[in-house]
Amino acid sequence: MRLPTSDSGRPRAQLAFTLAVAAVAWGAVVWSGYDQALGGTAGGDGPWAFGLFLGVILASRGLAVRLIPDSVLSLDSAFYVAATVCLGPAPAGRLVALALTLDSLLRLLARERRAPLSRRQWREELAYVVYFGGMTGALVMAWGLVLGVDQVDLSADSQLAVAAHVFAIGGALLVSHYGIQGVRQVMGGRSARSFVRELALPGTVSEASLLPAAVVLVLVYRPDELLAFALVCMTYLLVNLVFNRLSAASAALRGRVRELEILDTTARRLAASLQLQELVDTVARETTRAIPEAEVIALVHRGAEGKGGAADRFVVDAFDRDRDRFSRLFVGRHEGATGWVMRQQVPLSIRDLADSDVEVGPSGTEGVRSWLGVPIFLYGGCEGVLSIQSRTPGAFRPEHQRLLESIGLQVAAALQNAHLYEMAMVDGLTGLFVRRYFDARIEEEIERARRYDTGFSVVMMDVDDFKALNDTHGHQVGDRVLRGVATIVKANMRGVDTAARYGGEEIALILPRTEMVSALNQAERIRAAIAEHRVATDTGVIGVTASFGIAAFPESGATTAEDLVKRADRALYRAKKTGKNRVELFWADEPATGPVVAPARSGSG
Repeated sequence: MRLPTSDSGRPRAQLAFTLAVAAVAWGAVVWSGYDQALGGTAGGDGPWAFGLFLGVILASRGLAVRLIPDSVLSLDSAFYVAATVCLGPAPAGRLVALALTLDSLLRLLARERRAPLSRRQWREELAYVVYFGGMTGALVMAWGLVLGVDQVDLSADSQLAVAAHVFAIGGALLVSHYGIQGVRQVMGGRSARSFVRELALPGTVSEASLLPAAVVLVLVYRPDELLAFALVCMTYLLVNLVFNRLSAASAALRGRVRELEILDTTARRLAASLQLQELVDTVARETTRAIPEAEVIALVHRGAEGKGGAADRFVVDAFDRDRDRFSRLFVGRHEGATGWVMRQQVPLSIRDLADSDVEVGPSGTEGVRSWLGVPIFLYGGCEGVLSIQSRTPGAFRPEHQRLLESIGLQVAAALQNAHLYEMAMVDGLTGLFVRRYFDARIEEEIERARRYDTGFSVVMMDVDDFKALNDTHGHQVGDRVLRGVATIVKANMRGVDTAARYGGEEIALILPRTEMVSALNQAERIRAAIAEHRVATDTGVIGVTASFGIAAFPESGATTAEDLVKRADRALYRAKKTGKNRVELFWADEPATGPVVAPARSGSG
């Protein structure tokens, strides 16, 4: 029979149906025992037989084998049917209702220990517990009465007649049970065809195959000689135990094979990600694919500048799966849970942050409840952390930690390769990428945008009056200005963005999956930060400003990387001509060449 599963999205109609069926079913079950003590039998078999059936039903439920996602197979249905013939319809109904209610309640409490439920979930799950046991018990009792089980004489009737009663009761019970379950599932939004194909049909066939076992139980049963019956029950349970262990081993093997397949795919994709921006994207996508419970992935590392950054300052590249959004934050080496992992150099799993003394620190999202992080070892020491986070308490299990550790080993090797690659592609003065790196990245981004039907933006920026600044204060001050501007740019970029020194004092940005308005907002933040920046000189402190031009693909109408850069450069030219210290956009309805005629679209600084 089907195990209860959590579905916090059940509509009110489904909940009302669940409660109505539970009330009717338990009313019938209680009514049947009005003049009998619970556990008594119409045939006078006594409480020992009732207790034996109750024990083996609960044991068989505990040894259930999952065959399909929403259903399990165990011997319990065979014992239901056997109890109906052996004990009588009314005692069997009470027996089944009690056994399934106890089993479902124990499973619910076990789930609560693993992951606390909300008040609404508790209400819905308790309703299902009462419904599931009462409904099944009432059906057992009803079909026993309808098919005249009370008139079966096990000592006088032929074995064929007894078997016919068993198959009739079992078939009627399965059809009616799945029929009621189907109504409830359809009321919850599931299609009837999907229910029949994926749950009812395979469940009915698999459980019908157990009816011969029920026939054997009935034929062996003697109310005054329960030892033989008990031994047969123990034999069935032993066989069920073997199948349960084989099923668990098979599931573990399938899980391990899946992990190896995931790790193989992840390794190949990480090995192909020499660029740090692409590596961050690959780590996020592959980790969420490997561990679906992870809602947020955070890669803590030193960033593109490597050892050139502050000794205790690390980059946090976070990816929010639900929002499909990357963010970049900064964290100290000893801050929060990542700091603990780097100090201890061992994994850390936090079941519920609400009950933990460890603070996560910056993570790029709100409402995180469970956290799992593993260290990343580079250059002989712990130089980063790969963490997954969830808004659900207790979301991560030991197998998730094992898989994340394996992914972390691959990320470490990929990060080292990316750092080596970037050392050859990073401008020595600014720490930004060089021009040839930008040219390669923009071609790749255009191909990616065409393949996945997405967009991106290019920002061209130029330090205002840089030649005059060099002539007045000297090239050393000019270099200091460029380094300061580059630092501001990097601080305002996500892990998937690219910033390159395009030439002289000109800087070019590639912003993947960023439409023109979002690019405008990001450029405005950089522009404002540069305008507030101050540089010390021999004669005092000076300020600098920068102008920006933005072109988006495909909104700008550009078809090639060269066309896109020209359009962004044209918007930059307009920003220079209309006052500097401002951000301008290239609009698709303006000419890509010729004199600037479009009005300014954003305010100056």
